[in-house]
Amino acid sequence: MRIQNEKWGIDVTLVDLRQRHVEAFSVAIQPAGDFPATKYRGEVIRAAVKAGWFEAPGINPADIPEMHPAAVRVLSERLSEVFVAVNDVDPKG
Repeated sequence: MRIQNEKWGIDVTLVDLRQRHVEAFSVAIQPAGDFPATKYRGEVIRAAVKAGWFEAPGINPADIPEMHPAAVRVLSERLSEVFVAVNDVDPKG
């Protein structure tokens, strides 16, 4: 899956997420209540990096503080949507 947003310079590709990726993300991410929203958005991206979600070259965690805040928001929200989607089970089987 590719996440792109031309306006904010986002162009990353996610690996084919498996259980190991979502487990690692779940361990790496801190509870949202521990941070203000702006900090938490960066933490979502850092957790995805740590969990191996991105294909190379991916994102360098050291670059996150220098990203535009809107780019961080867009990317973190999309990563959160992906996390929910891969854990979604169709009740009809």
